[in-house]
Amino acid sequence: MHRLLLALLPLLASWGAAAQPAQEFLAWGDMPYCRTVADTATCAAREATTADLVRAMNRTGVASAIFLGDTKASQEACDLFHTVTRPAGYFGAFDGAMVYTPGDNEWTDCGRSNVAPGGAAPVASLVRLREAFFSQPRSLGARPIPLERQASSGTGVENARWRQGQALFATLHLPGVFAGVENFPGDRAVLAEIAAANLAWLDAAFASATAAGLPVLVLAFQADLWHPCLMEQHRAKGVACTREPYGRNDGIIRTDPAYDYAGFLARLAERCAGFPGQVLLLHGDSHHWLEDRSPGDGQGGIIRNATRFMVPGEGDMRAVRVGITPGASPVFSFGVIAP
Repeated sequence: MHRLLLALLPLLASWGAAAQPAQEFLAWGDMPYCRTVADTATCAAREATTADLVRAMNRTGVASAIFLGDTKASQEACDLFHTVTRPAGYFGAFDGAMVYTPGDNEWTDCGRSNVAPGGAAPVASLVRLREAFFSQPRSLGARPIPLERQASSGTGVENARWRQGQALFATLHLPGVFAGVENFPGDRAVLAEIAAANLAWLDAAFASATAAGLPVLVLAFQADLWHPCLMEQHRAKGVACTREPYGRNDGIIRTDPAYDYAGFLARLAERCAGFPGQVLLLHGDSHHWLEDRSPGDGQGGIIRNATRFMVPGEGDMRAVRVGITPGASPVFSFGVIAP
């Protein structure tokens, strides 16, 4: 019996090690939100909670994080403070490397009639974001890491790529449903440029991960491509476009006049089908903790080797600790970080 136990010890040790994630990173987004701009007390509380959450993220000791867009509510002014100064303070307070991909509230929604006065128009806001956050080949945070950017300036500069352990990470500038740009018709051309850049960067990410023989690809963007408001079958059945229900659906989405979400999802599903590893689709936008393994592919089927995870936000101000264990089942694990 004693010899049997000695023989089993290495095996038991390996089982215990396999249960631990090989690597970790943090994810968060969609905060702080001051929907009632005049309610300064509520806004101050949400700003304080966001700062508390960053401190909680620091206490984990995890060295990298991704912010998935919407650094403010769409009703807040698109001014320097709300789009640059305030979020830069949160990003800079993180002890490690912080990677940021923009949402719609920071720029496309700046043309909406309900946005507080004092801000810039959509593309002017985007130009300011690019100068403030994406002008260097490195991340944000107290300990930045080098990033490979799709472009050195202009369209594509927001899209980044980096390797961590056995995973390749790539961000895509894919904000949530556009609103407001219709008030600035000249700005709509920028969306077509961004859409083309996203498709090219998506292809490049899969090609790079495949060439390097990596078993994991993490794609980070803001838009909830699977939101009921984008689902054609909901509209066909006369169901009102609301933020509910959350959860699994078949991924059939309508064509948006401002951005071809359907085309992006179709290309994503096609690339996943040809990728031998596992893909994590990490996004925000709908402010709800949601894990969806094998999400809809946009054509009534599923993406078998992908996991979709939506981070909470706005009224649920928490972050997510993501673990990656190549070869395990499941490969991805998710834990909560509260302020």
